[in-house]
Amino acid sequence: MPIHRTASGSRDGTRTLVAVLTAALAVGTPSAAGSVTGSVAGAREPICVSESRPEAAKRLNERILRETDGREGTVAVGVSAYDGDLTCGLDPDAGFDAASVGKVVVLGALLRTAVDEGRELTAEEERLATDMITVSDNDAAGELYGRLGSERVQRFLDLAGMDQTKLHPENYVGLMRITAGDQLVLLGLLRTDNDVLGADERSYARGLMGDVVEDQRWGVSGGAPEGAEVYLKNGWLPHKGTDTWRVNSVGGFRGTPAGDYDLVVLTDDGPGMRYGVETIESVAVGVHSALAGGEGRTQRPRAWSPPPSDGSDRA
Repeated sequence: MPIHRTASGSRDGTRTLVAVLTAALAVGTPSAAGSVTGSVAGAREPICVSESRPEAAKRLNERILRETDGREGTVAVGVSAYDGDLTCGLDPDAGFDAASVGKVVVLGALLRTAVDEGRELTAEEERLATDMITVSDNDAAGELYGRLGSERVQRFLDLAGMDQTKLHPENYVGLMRITAGDQLVLLGLLRTDNDVLGADERSYARGLMGDVVEDQRWGVSGGAPEGAEVYLKNGWLPHKGTDTWRVNSVGGFRGTPAGDYDLVVLTDDGPGMRYGVETIESVAVGVHSALAGGEGRTQRPRAWSPPPSDGSDRA
């Protein structure tokens, strides 16, 4: 698919998005990252804020805390809705290993590099990008990262204002460090007008994330409004030699009754992949329900066998 270049290369259009998210999320940051129970118990400020929709913020606040309270391991949550007027941040600055969620960063860097060079993606780059996102292929991710090099990937992060995202020194995609706040910035770049990625680049990225294979469409899509456009990327990676997992899910939702919004849930040190998925989907159902004005919806048990490690610590 040809991608026609429209981005200008200026960072100014992104600074506003970064500033809004950073300021809003900082208001709702609980104490330091740690166990979810500890973070929730120590919270002194609401994690969700909105000037024009305080009742929606209150519903979201209560539901996110309810779904994360008592869960094992660490959890961070980010929400941006109503053009950034409503934001939620549960430990938004806490660092997590990206797992395969980091592949969206690589995609963004690839698209931005093509903008800088004033060209379309090559057929080979399109093939690699498709494999990297839709089936989470690690060889494709490693090949693209190797072609780009860490300097170009870092340039994309700098332009995006994703200052808390740290690349791995050996360029392992799954071991870059990410935060919920930075992931909201990235999702915002894929959804809204900005000077880092043009309209065609944004559409292309959302299209790939919308075509993720069915058995990888769990996570933040849980409980999404019927008929909404859903695009997402997940990551699932055990700590070596253990059954404790890093399970992450990020995504955007367009055409919902509540408009367009983004959702990030990052987890670490959970007892198994299924547990991590259950944590994420419980939060997701709560967020979708609260934005729709509901309170009572719960997640149905998932009848599936969790896949093995995504292997992104080797790519």
